[in-house]
Amino acid sequence: ALTAMLEADVNPHRVVVDCTNDDGIAGFYERWMSSGINGECVQWEVMERNEMNHNSKTQIGYLLNTLSMSISQTSPVISPGRRAGAGPLSRYDAIREAQRANSAEWQYESSVGAALPILTTLRDLLQTGDEVQRLRGCVSGTMAYVFRTMDEDTPFSEAVRQAMEKDFTENDVREDLSGYDATRKIVVLARELGLNVSMEDVEVESLLPDDIRNKEYEGDTEAMRAAVIEDLKALDGPMLERWREARRDDRELRYKFVIDVATGKCSCKLSAVDSKDTLYRLRNNENLVAFETTRYTTSPLIVKGAAAGPELAAAGIFADLLRLGRAFSTSQT
Repeated sequence: ALTAMLEADVNPHRVVVDCTNDDGIAGFYERWMSSGINGECVQWEVMERNEMNHNSKTQIGYLLNTLSMSISQTSPVISPGRRAGAGPLSRYDAIREAQRANSAEWQYESSVGAALPILTTLRDLLQTGDEVQRLRGCVSGTMAYVFRTMDEDTPFSEAVRQAMEKDFTENDVREDLSGYDATRKIVVLARELGLNVSMEDVEVESLLPDDIRNKEYEGDTEAMRAAVIEDLKALDGPMLERWREARRDDRELRYKFVIDVATGKCSCKLSAVDSKDTLYRLRNNENLVAFETTRYTTSPLIVKGAAAGPELAAAGIFADLLRLGRAFSTSQT
């Protein structure tokens, strides 16, 4: 219904903000861009379809209402979700082709690192002639919080519960703990580098045993979360042992990703990092990406900062909308 309305609308300036985690919605991107709809918009009706938490809806809804007065005359697509950017490679290529053929805008900076300028920095490096050799860091706010928080007195399951309470996690925290959410972000970054990478190409360490990862939980969101936390208590002992082992060597546990451009290999796993690693001092609400390039040879370029929580997610989407507004203003001058 939304697509039919957009195609029938004679107003040339239309925007869709896709805040869903829905593959079905991502399947419409090619058609939307072919219809002259630019990237960042699936409206509030679509946002309601997503199982976003209340705070996220409130923050994003406020920003959309604020922006509607100034951007109602534009027509781009914004996707803070990663279903299109990290989905099947054939669909991604079709979306890119539709974008090029129709000069459509597709903004998805907020899909990696919330409001942090990670993708913008990567594009700037590439467009100014730098050669990116390697990306590494942590792009999971949940994992950053959990492994900064857990210790002898705070079990793994309790650290996860606290991350849930702070709205740092996905609605189903198993997407975070399995590495699935981080993998999507890695695929988005790898494709930006020109690598033909899909989800199955990334070497991922899941922190969950199959019986928890594949379990069908019953009840509402709160009941499901409580049941997951109860099951995670079985991992408190093994995770504490890994934490102790790292500490014995003066190391910290971090959920670290690496993209090696030369080999095309991508990985994401729980690593014990030493004090020389940029992730060693990662705080409990931060993401970090280190760019190793031919230009930055003595030390990597680092983008680091808070990236967990609904306010930062909303700010990232708002920044994408403002980029669209600037692009539209430039095209009119």
